[in-house]
Amino acid sequence: MQEHADPVGMPPFKRLELDGWQEQAATYDDHVGRLTQEADKHLIDAVELRPGMRLLDICSGPGYGAGLAAERGAKACGIDFAPAMVEQAKQRFPNVEFRFGDAEALDFPDASFDAAICPFGLMHLNDPDRAIAEAFRVLKPGARYGFAAWSAPEKAELLGLALKVLAAHADMSVPMPPGPPFFQYSDPAVAKAALERAGFDSIAFREVPLLFRGRTPEDVWDFFMKGTVRIMALIRLQTADRQARIRDGIMQAAKNYQQGDGLKIPSSAIVHSGRKPPTA
Repeated sequence: MQEHADPVGMPPFKRLELDGWQEQAATYDDHVGRLTQEADKHLIDAVELRPGMRLLDICSGPGYGAGLAAERGAKACGIDFAPAMVEQAKQRFPNVEFRFGDAEALDFPDASFDAAICPFGLMHLNDPDRAIAEAFRVLKPGARYGFAAWSAPEKAELLGLALKVLAAHADMSVPMPPGPPFFQYSDPAVAKAALERAGFDSIAFREVPLLFRGRTPEDVWDFFMKGTVRIMALIRLQTADRQARIRDGIMQAAKNYQQGDGLKIPSSAIVHSGRKPPTA
């Protein structure tokens, strides 16, 4: 088993994601994690988890999905390609197995798991189709796979807020490595087609109403700069003047969500799932 990510020959987008999550691991739980971990409950339900089942949490990050599965009596294993995230998960859930792993080349034999989940991971991968195919391969016949993705920006309003500000103030021609469309799985038809290409059937989806809660507009700025990769990288590539305008724009937009002594921003997600046919 490889113990760390090897940058040699790594595609530029994958390298961007790896470097970003290495940096964000220590602060992810303080910002994005408070929002995303709510979706893990719905992923666990989507794969019909029962005690004693062996579950693989792919792109496990700080380990919320595997940790929740273990709490419910499953034999859970989490894998992530960012060693710093693996260490965070081990510290947070010391009784759960976590290891370095590449979602696009899983280091497990065929038909190893009774269920698999991928919480908000596919949009960060260089080849999402390959990752879905790998999940299919390591599942036992009849097992279910579920993944979470953000809804379209008009429903995932926290991300939509940032995209509007970036469109107004950022230089979008800065040299960002190309990656897969971030919101492609907001469309259930696109997700269904991807699952079918891998061989899954009994495909379903469910919209999950998540809610970002913050104290001040600074919490929204920190969400993007301490818990995301593509948006953070894009902002860092801007001139100082553009960065200041983006920051001011995000802070000003966040004030529209002030409720009492805090902020509440709707940020819904979609949980997609499919079954590996029993005869596969």
